[in-house]
Amino acid sequence: MNKWLTIGISIVVSTFIGANAILIYSDKSQISRTFYVSEYNVVHENTYAQELEKEAIVVPTNEVTVTIDVEAIDDFVVMEGDPVEEGTDLATLRTDSAEDQRLLWETEQQAFMQEQSELHTIISDLESERSRADSSSSGDGQATGGTADEIVDVNVQVDVNVTQDGNFAHGIAEAKQKLAEVERKLQIVDAQLAQDSSQLSLLSPISGTVSTIEERNGKYFIHLYANEKSVITYVKESEWHDIQEGQLVKNYSTHREGVVEGSVSSKTQVPANASKWLTAYEQFEHKIDEPVYEVRVQLAEQLETLPFAANLNSVIVTNHAENAVQIKSNWLLNRSKKVAEVYTLTSDGKIARTPVTVPFDLKQHAILSEGLSNGTVVLNADLKTDGAEVFLPFPIDLPTWNSIKSVSWKDYVKYLTYK
Repeated sequence: MNKWLTIGISIVVSTFIGANAILIYSDKSQISRTFYVSEYNVVHENTYAQELEKEAIVVPTNEVTVTIDVEAIDDFVVMEGDPVEEGTDLATLRTDSAEDQRLLWETEQQAFMQEQSELHTIISDLESERSRADSSSSGDGQATGGTADEIVDVNVQVDVNVTQDGNFAHGIAEAKQKLAEVERKLQIVDAQLAQDSSQLSLLSPISGTVSTIEERNGKYFIHLYANEKSVITYVKESEWHDIQEGQLVKNYSTHREGVVEGSVSSKTQVPANASKWLTAYEQFEHKIDEPVYEVRVQLAEQLETLPFAANLNSVIVTNHAENAVQIKSNWLLNRSKKVAEVYTLTSDGKIARTPVTVPFDLKQHAILSEGLSNGTVVLNADLKTDGAEVFLPFPIDLPTWNSIKSVSWKDYVKYLTYK
């Protein structure tokens, strides 16, 4: 045979074989074939949580400052650190200043009564507006009331039924909270006016502890801590975005058994100043070299055994998913924010691309809340052809040491010699 003809035939055959190999075995091949997948996982539903661990400190839920002129005080009944009950004496007043002080309390009483009336009107108007609002209507409701010192401003924006009811409820709750505060102040003023004019005393507006007594610019400032306690911590700006009101917080103390649960009640949008609580917090946290924001936690139970500024370890649950599964993050396909796809194995042994929801990641794993069910086989992210068949390596299930010890040597001899 002609040498050149032989060479030409060899080139054609080699080209044909190579082209077919590329068409069949290339990653971009669309020809149906069976894929061998060495990495896969059978997922199981579980509960997963993304947590932020922080140092935290115990603080009073409420702080109240009572102010009075230095000339009006005859003598202090309490000292810094003393416990006080609502309505008990903080200081006795001078007889010659009693009348002026009574006039001041009467003025405060009138102001509180006016604000009380206005708040009742605000709440009534908001409740009426909510009951009249149609589920498809849109509108604005605004009510303002208060004295020169304290102003209540409730602004409700209504868009749809759910948003409308939620905003009305929030406005009503804010007004009722303000009303309760005003009524508490009014109650104390009434108690102070009910005293004998010849034996007037400055009364405590809350039950709690005397924090400090300061003299400044001709006035005394008596700072009181309420008995009810909360927890505060400070977060960086990168952590601030993950914090939302209502998130579960688990608090631990070396001086108290068990966990004290709570929830995030507020977070500030302004960086924390060098307050006494931030100063106390810095004693437990590493050096702070960037702005931090205060996060306050409302507790489900009280911490009577812990003093103010006591150290806690708080774990904030920033994300939570029940009946979810986890896979390796690099097995996700076409990920965009919280949606992606994964290769799964169908019941008839073929490859499918399945859309999934990814609420968050935990280290090198993605948590999937929707798309996969218990027992689904997930394949790695190597390029595969949809609908192609797949075969997997045989799973190896090694015996445990306990199962080995449970079989005696006599059983081994029996099995080895059995015919």
